[in-house]
Amino acid sequence: MAEKEEKGEKVVENVEVALEKTGDFFEKHKSLIITVLIVIVVLVAGYFGVKYLYLAPKEKKAATEMFHAQRYFEMDSTQVALNGDGQHPGFLEIADSYGSTKSGKLAHYYSGLIYLHQGNFQEAVAHLEKCSPKDPVLFILSRQALGDAYWELEQPQKALNCYNEGASKYDNDILTPGIMIRAASVHESLGQYDQALKVYEKLRNQFPLSNEARDADRQIARLKAKAGK
Repeated sequence: MAEKEEKGEKVVENVEVALEKTGDFFEKHKSLIITVLIVIVVLVAGYFGVKYLYLAPKEKKAATEMFHAQRYFEMDSTQVALNGDGQHPGFLEIADSYGSTKSGKLAHYYSGLIYLHQGNFQEAVAHLEKCSPKDPVLFILSRQALGDAYWELEQPQKALNCYNEGASKYDNDILTPGIMIRAASVHESLGQYDQALKVYEKLRNQFPLSNEARDADRQIARLKAKAGK
């Protein structure tokens, strides 16, 4: 019994010592601790302030302005979609004004796509490089378009990097096989037959029900013959 009481007293004594040290530490570094706490509060308040008081209204306004440009794009009025109709901004202005928002990134994609189809590949690259969307479908489409632009600029390695990035980050049964075919074609153009074979084999195994996979066996046989295997 006496031993238990002695242990209890030691525990209490240790706690008291710890509390005393903590108090001494706080007293010694009080100014620094208070400053750190104030900074944390300011940062947290600033984050939510930027998110809800600045970015959210800006995102909403950008989405509203995107509506008209998208309508023109769907009507094949690409120049009006790009530059606006005099009353509503086009993709270029939206991308410039709201580039940090989802709609702004989408505007960069549309701008790049229009320039790509017009044969203005440098401008296409400039906009598609700024797209960087988080949406999986838009990401694959943007990487594919960017790869196409680099290919037209005779920069096959950059094109290949874009295709590989688009094919590897997300899996999409409809879009991924198409971008994999592009990657295989670039490998073949560079004489990298083994790499092209690997892409086709992966395509056949990973997306066996895709239209592209139906032709994979023929492409594999052709490449093996070309590589002398």
